[in-house]
Amino acid sequence: MNKKILAAISIVLVFSFLFAFTGCTSTEEEETTTTTIFVKTPLPTDITTGIDEESQTVTDTNYTPEQLKANTATIFEYFNLHVNEVKSAKASVNMSQDKSIGKAKDAEGNDLPFSDNDYINAAITSLDSYMLHNDGAELAYGEDMVEFMPVKGAAYVSALTLEDIESATCVDEGNQRTITLTLKSPALPATIEKAYDMGNVDEVMAEFAKAEKYLSVEKPVLEYKDCQIIIVANVETDEVHTIKYVKNIDVKTNVTGQGSLADMGTVPVTLRYSNTVEYAIDRTAPETTAAAE
Repeated sequence: MNKKILAAISIVLVFSFLFAFTGCTSTEEEETTTTTIFVKTPLPTDITTGIDEESQTVTDTNYTPEQLKANTATIFEYFNLHVNEVKSAKASVNMSQDKSIGKAKDAEGNDLPFSDNDYINAAITSLDSYMLHNDGAELAYGEDMVEFMPVKGAAYVSALTLEDIESATCVDEGNQRTITLTLKSPALPATIEKAYDMGNVDEVMAEFAKAEKYLSVEKPVLEYKDCQIIIVANVETDEVHTIKYVKNIDVKTNVTGQGSLADMGTVPVTLRYSNTVEYAIDRTAPETTAAAE
């Protein structure tokens, strides 16, 4: 009898353990949740590109040229709508700026030398290291952003039109959306004026002017290349939280030696002046932050 009772108890214990394990598994499955992200405004993002080995040009493999053109128009419309909304929003803004002098590139993307003169090359490298600097500024929550943002267009952020745009791409990752507008290159000065109110080569030329006893510099020829505006928005709210402006100017001029450098003669010079300004936009009201603390 005792053996039968012990056997029965053993069976009960076995089932108890089975139910216990089953219960644990069920609990773990319930605790594993999947976060669903609702995209407020779906945009075309599935653009797979390939490279033609012979020409080394990027070719699209998913969309026809007509579809790509339509996608650019759709993404650009979204960009204009929501980037313009920023100026009427209440937010604190932190601005950072980076300037640099580097080498311009040829049509194949290869670096071009500054010049064929070692003295000039060293001077340009030094110019980049000590003349250019990073700037920053802040705007408090609720202050007027109309004059603070860097692009023109009355009370709007952008006065660009679709005709000014080479391409517009969208990448969604989680709840973050990144839209990159690339202006036609080389861009017309009128296009740049519509898009940017930031950075120019005047400060570069002013530094050359400081060495007028040794160098004279001709008025430069400017080409605006690879200029972009990049925004980061929340896909669930369409609110823009970061705006980045990338402005590149290829500068061509002639430098002539003066005084002790007269033997240098006239040297063609090519360089790229780059200016990137980024605005981080925080829409959290100060009282909300204080309450959370």
